[in-house]
Amino acid sequence: MSLLISLLIAYLLGSIPFGLLISRFWLGIDVRQQGSGNIGMTNVMRVGGKLPGALTFILDFGKAWLAVLIADALLLEESTPEPTLGTLMLVGAFAILGHVFPIFLRFKGGKGISCQIGTLLAVYYPLALVGMGTWLLMFAWKKISSFSAIVMLCVLPPVSLVLPGMVREFPTWDLSAIQFALSLLLLYSHRDNLRRLREGSEGVLQSSSSNNSSQRS
Repeated sequence: MSLLISLLIAYLLGSIPFGLLISRFWLGIDVRQQGSGNIGMTNVMRVGGKLPGALTFILDFGKAWLAVLIADALLLEESTPEPTLGTLMLVGAFAILGHVFPIFLRFKGGKGISCQIGTLLAVYYPLALVGMGTWLLMFAWKKISSFSAIVMLCVLPPVSLVLPGMVREFPTWDLSAIQFALSLLLLYSHRDNLRRLREGSEGVLQSSSSNNSSQRS
C-alpha cells in the first residue's frame, strides 16, 4: 500500500507546473504562449531571463527529489529492508511522468530533464553526477540545451547498468531497465528538437536578458 501511495504522491508532485506558475505570477505571462510553448526551464529562461529559469529548474528538480525521499520514508515505515534502488527509481519515474503528462494541464507538460536529474540525485547520486557532467560538457561544446539533454539521455542507460554494480557490488537491473524506459520516453519528448538538430536549425540557448535566441527546446 505504501508503494501505491508513494507512486500517487510522486505523480501529483510531478504534475505541479512550476514553470507555468512562475511565468504567470512572476513574469505576468503564460509561458505556453511564448517561445517554444514549453513549460520547462529552457523556455522560461528564454522568455523570462536567468533567475526565473533557474528557479524553474530548482523546483522541477526538487519535486522529483522530494517524491523519492517521501517514498523512502513511507516504505521504510512499512517494511525492513530498505527500499531497493529500482523501487525508488520507479517512484522517480512517476514524478517524471507527472511532469511530462501533468493531470493539471490536460497531460501536456514539460520534457522532464530537470526531474530526471532530481530523481537520480535522490536514488543514486553518482548517476546524477554523470548526467549533469555530460549535460554540462555537451553544453560547453555546443551551447544547445536540447543536444546536451539528448546526449545525456543516451549515456545514462549503459552507465546505470555498470556503475552501481561496480560500486555497490550487486546487480541493479531494475534501476537500469527503468532508466532505459525513461530515456526512451524523454527522447520522444524531444522529437521536435531531434528533427531540428538533423536539419541544423536548432539554435543556441540565450536568456531574454542577453538577446532572445531562435532555439526552441
